Amino acid sequence: MTNGEQNITRSPLGRIEAQFLAKVGVHPTFSIQDARCVLGHQESDPTRQFLERLQTKGWIRRIRRGRFAVIPLSSGENRTTQLHEFIVAMELVTPAAIAYWSALNHHGMTEQLPRTVFVATNHPVRRQPGEVLGVRYKIISLRHTKFFGIVKDWIDEMLFMVTDKEKTIIDGLDLPQYVGGVAEIAKVLSIGWTQLNESKLRKYAVKIGNSAVAKRLGFLMEILGLGNVETFRKVVTLAPGFSPLDPTLPKYGKYNRRWGLLVNMEIKA
Repeated sequence: MTNGEQNITRSPLGRIEAQFLAKVGVHPTFSIQDARCVLGHQESDPTRQFLERLQTKGWIRRIRRGRFAVIPLSSGENRTTQLHEFIVAMELVTPAAIAYWSALNHHGMTEQLPRTVFVATNHPVRRQPGEVLGVRYKIISLRHTKFFGIVKDWIDEMLFMVTDKEKTIIDGLDLPQYVGGVAEIAKVLSIGWTQLNESKLRKYAVKIGNSAVAKRLGFLMEILGLGNVETFRKVVTLAPGFSPLDPTLPKYGKYNRRWGLLVNMEIKA
């Protein structure tokens, strides 16, 4: 079978298989139940065997248990689904939102291109997906109260969810290990402050429910000369004790009593 100048080595399709692919291929992914509907199968019919045969022939790929994607002819010899990794991420867990370092990159707030796609959810995750269709994914399971600040976006007319710019900053200060450390957030704040909604940042810093986030954000704003620091101090609650500025780094440095922080890294204004 050929497509232009590309030679595609795949097993030939039967009439029913070809009709099936034509129907399900209009959607980015499909489930076993979708396949049953297209085929007119009952639960007792061999739908799984039908899909296994198509996968063996090289016409579909399994994304996760019970979820598949069609491999288009345009994929050539690579035999990839040609789905953007963010679209695949939406299939790995429900609900899902592109977050942390991946969201920073998507919003153009960092030049760093993470090798892993970071996905947030409020759903318990028993097993990490690891590598799916050649891309590594990391799912971070959050409490329901931390799963907010999510907006819609599109790639190739396909919908996905992503944390907005302000929530991405707050998430990075909550769990810095998923954004490359607090230094990366400091850089984002310094360069991209004019792109951020300061009122929303204050609101999110309270809503996240982690006093260390407010301490880190307030300290960074003050050191970098950003925004209205005194207004920020009035709306947030700073818990007693000292939190590390960057919990991913060794816990030694200078104590900052104003913000209740152990400043264990250098921030350049």
